[in-house]
Amino acid sequence: MKKLAFLLVVLVFLVACGGGMVAIGDIPAYPDATALEPGVDPVADTLVDNMAQDAQIRDSVNVGGQIEQKAYRLPAGASWDDVQNFYNDKLGDDGWESGLGGIAGSIAGDVMSSVNQSNDMMQTTFWSRGKQTLTMVRVAQDVAGDGDFLLIMSLATN
Repeated sequence: MKKLAFLLVVLVFLVACGGGMVAIGDIPAYPDATALEPGVDPVADTLVDNMAQDAQIRDSVNVGGQIEQKAYRLPAGASWDDVQNFYNDKLGDDGWESGLGGIAGSIAGDVMSSVNQSNDMMQTTFWSRGKQTLTMVRVAQDVAGDGDFLLIMSLATN
């Protein structure tokens, strides 16, 4: 009986610590990154439009969930490895798992890793936790390759 009580306490603790649903604003910003603001930056405006269109589609087909998006201008010199290491630490400590999970998620992760290594202009990664998936894209601001990169986050909640 003591073992069962102990297991129940551990289970309650894990559920409480596993965290519930988060909002995009709960995801930490990369150090010294600047948030792009709607009404000021066209990328931020596009993300607002994306979220509105997603909400309309979900409503019209009567499915739940939502997508939240946010973009940042990364500081000069923020490499893909720097970004990944920062989020692996922050999100991993908060119960997120790298990748999409399952066999298909492993295959997608392998494909994305290969694509990321061969493309200096854009890299993508995924994390998942419960019914949420976080996609991050590091993309060059322009094709001139001036070193100005954006980080676009998309948080899907089902």
